[in-house]
Amino acid sequence: MPRPVQNRRHPMKDSDDLRRVRDEDPYFAGTLAKGLLILQIFVSDPRAHANSEFAAKLGLSRPTVSRLCRTLLSMGFLDHDERLDRYFIGPAAVALCYPYIINTPLLAALRPAMQQLADRIEGAVSVGVTSDLDVVYLETCAHEGGTLKRPGVGAVRGIVETAMGRAWLAQLPASQRQEFLARVKRERPEEHARCLEGVRESMANYGKRGFAINLGDSGFGVLAVGAAARIRYGPRQLLFNCAVSGFRWKKPQLLDTIGPGLVQLVGAADRQSGLR
Repeated sequence: MPRPVQNRRHPMKDSDDLRRVRDEDPYFAGTLAKGLLILQIFVSDPRAHANSEFAAKLGLSRPTVSRLCRTLLSMGFLDHDERLDRYFIGPAAVALCYPYIINTPLLAALRPAMQQLADRIEGAVSVGVTSDLDVVYLETCAHEGGTLKRPGVGAVRGIVETAMGRAWLAQLPASQRQEFLARVKRERPEEHARCLEGVRESMANYGKRGFAINLGDSGFGVLAVGAAARIRYGPRQLLFNCAVSGFRWKKPQLLDTIGPGLVQLVGAADRQSGLR
């Protein structure tokens, strides 16, 4: 019997990565992984794609891609526009996310407080979890005026780009943090270079402040604070982010008003869960 793999995630982007993982793990299901890699393309590039694009990006043959797309289409994970001869992500992919969202601990109970904070600061308050090098947003409550870029459910941002991701980094032992940052530098050099100074600032001050900050290096003219809850969803911590327009708010207000407001919200969530 194969030995179960505990919480191990292999970063995979193409057929070379699949071969590497298959060599390491004889029980790895390569065909299934190829189909999931096709779906994964839409996370970073949500437009419609042709078979030839999938094949080129993943290093797979056109016949293999055609079989995979036909299977995914029949199961509703892809839709096909015959006029354009392009594939779109299908509704079954959306439905697959629903159980994860609705089972997020305390999310329904936290929405009123999240919305209240979002309205008070005229910004957005979000909850997310880490996934490999990224943060995945599970919920966002936003003021009607909102920030310049409101992340919807399922939005993906780099961990080092987000205040909530930096809060997660601050929870790691120093050796694990350095190992993680070395991998970001290797796999996403532009992102690493753009965010490293901000990451270092947050790491140096998280213990004192109780929150991490982002002073706009993720773009869109947005400033943010982030805090990690003690609440876990399976193996992952719930992370909270509070984003505001850089045209309305400045760093002193971020540190004196918005950050403490988010810490108060996260503390209340932890107490509600029985962890504090």
